[in-house]
Order: sequence, then C-alpha cells, then structure tokens
Amino acid sequence: MTNSPIQTVVSLADLELKRRDMAAGIGSNSSNISRAMGLTQIGASYFEVKPGESAFPLHVHYQEDEIIIILSGTGTYRFGTQSHAVKAGDTLAAPAGRAELAHQLTNSGSETLTYICVSSLPEINVVELPELGVVRIHSRIPGGPASMELKTPVAADK
Repeated sequence: MTNSPIQTVVSLADLELKRRDMAAGIGSNSSNISRAMGLTQIGASYFEVKPGESAFPLHVHYQEDEIIIILSGTGTYRFGTQSHAVKAGDTLAAPAGRAELAHQLTNSGSETLTYICVSSLPEINVVELPELGVVRIHSRIPGGPASMELKTPVAADK
C-alpha cells in the first residue's frame, strides 16, 4: 500500500520536472508519473531530453521490463548491437536480460525528445551499465538494504 493519495487523472503539463545530469551528454528533465498517481506495482516516468543528450547511459535491467513511448521528437535507439531511428508514435521494447539486451535512447534531432517509460517494479532492481563496467543494485523494499554499486573486472582494469 502507498501513503500517497490515489490520483486517477494526472496531466503531464502539471507534473513538476526535475533536472538530472549524470555525466556529459547524459541528462534529462523528468517526473515520476506513477508515484504522482499513488501507484506501487508499475512504474511510469515522463522524460524531456535535449538534442544530443541521452537520459541514461547504455544499460540493462536484469529483472525489469520497460516500454518506451515516443511522444515528440526523433532519436536513435541502441538495443544490443543494433541502432534504430525512432520518432513520435514509436513504441520501444527494453526487456529484462543481460548486457546483450542493453539499451539507450539518444535525442538525435534538433528538438526536445519527449517520451514516457513504463516499467515493471521488482523489489530488487539490478542494473548493468556495460560500457562503464558497473552493476548497480537498488532495493525498493521499504526499509530495505542500501543501494550499492559494483565494478566489474573490466572496469577495474581501466
């Protein structure tokens, strides 16, 4: 159960966007839609990404599926060894798996790329960032263990 009130209708225009910069070229303005609605079993977030940026580095969730719905703009969707040009109206799959299913969406256009990402919410979220040689473990269990980051042997050699 959530402590947040249930909001059956939420307008994207009313969401408070927060800027998050992770590294050069990795950043976005975003808001958690599902939390604003009081939902606990499914995740949904809204993203605005500037031209040339990605909201996240190349990554994969070991136990979390994601669906990305492009609302406006254009981008390049890296998925495994493939790249796809994407545009408003396209829906992207990011299934749970290992490094071969890593994904990244980059704004390759001249306008802001906006999208919604919907995901399952496992209690333990394991995320691999293969190009950075990092595995992050996040607990979503209230009062659960702290998050941790592990460097892979490849990262230790860099």
